[in-house]
Amino acid sequence: MAKVTREDVAQVAGVSGTTVSRVLSGRKDIQISEEARNRVLEAAERLGYLPNPAARALLTGRTQLVGLWMCLGYSRYRGQVVDKMRSILAQTDFAIAVTDVEEDLFWRHSMSRALRVAVDGVIAFDTPTAGEAFARTDKNQAGTTPFVGMGAFWSRATSYVGVDLAWGVHEAMQHLFESGRRDVAFLHPGGIGAQTGAARFDAYVAEMAAAGYPARFIPSGGLTVAEAAAGFGSYLGQAKPPEAILCFNDEIAIGAQQALLNHGLRPGIDVALVGCDGIEETALLPYPITTIAQPVDQMCSIAWDFLSERLDDPGAPLRQQLLRPQLIVRASSRI
Repeated sequence: MAKVTREDVAQVAGVSGTTVSRVLSGRKDIQISEEARNRVLEAAERLGYLPNPAARALLTGRTQLVGLWMCLGYSRYRGQVVDKMRSILAQTDFAIAVTDVEEDLFWRHSMSRALRVAVDGVIAFDTPTAGEAFARTDKNQAGTTPFVGMGAFWSRATSYVGVDLAWGVHEAMQHLFESGRRDVAFLHPGGIGAQTGAARFDAYVAEMAAAGYPARFIPSGGLTVAEAAAGFGSYLGQAKPPEAILCFNDEIAIGAQQALLNHGLRPGIDVALVGCDGIEETALLPYPITTIAQPVDQMCSIAWDFLSERLDDPGAPLRQQLLRPQLIVRASSRI
């Protein structure tokens, strides 16, 4: 069966091909009668015509795509954020294009691959370097593209919706201290140097120093639940467990709980356990895990509002907002 073309729709609707393009691209700045517009829409639907997105972009200057720049490494939390952004954009005329910009910047020291995908605007999620890199990018490449950062990392040179994880760690550490725990370890996925500069690491170090207690760092062996269970389990086979553990994220906390149980230790009783991100699985375990829950719905909604504003008015001022996470205390850290 031959592919339906713009000319086929024009013939059925009794209008020119140019009119078909203007109607289907949503152009409102050109006078087209309501009758003609309806005939085009009905003909396109009846014939099953789908406009060429590249041609439409040339005509309107819009791709109807929003770039979601992020790190695509393993994380249930990242999946939750992608799903929320998808649901927000599903209520608009925009589609989402996901790009692993951090890998591009790490290996190529360039944003060329991310910029290769033509988008009308960009939301960068939890990208430590993308915001600053975007702000430095040549104006001819990205200077006119609306950009909003969101999550734990942001650049003051762009619009952003940040999450104050340092405040969340402060709340978690105070909770542990007030429950009588002093030997609090930080269970993290990499070497100490790799974490320096990240809010969770810096806040943990600061809280331990302020309380006068020595910091204790334990490598988890990776970011997945299985890696954390194995890595922390190996540690428990060789060293005395701490009184409490602040985990880099919830997946590591879930793996740590399994390791504790494997060694006959009870979370919240023998060893307190706190995760970070607020994924739903933390509430469904034998010992529900205390977590620093990030405000995903609010963060994504505000980021889209900020980007929409810049899409409608590219000259609009930068918008910047900092949100606080919520400490949800559960059995894994209660006395």
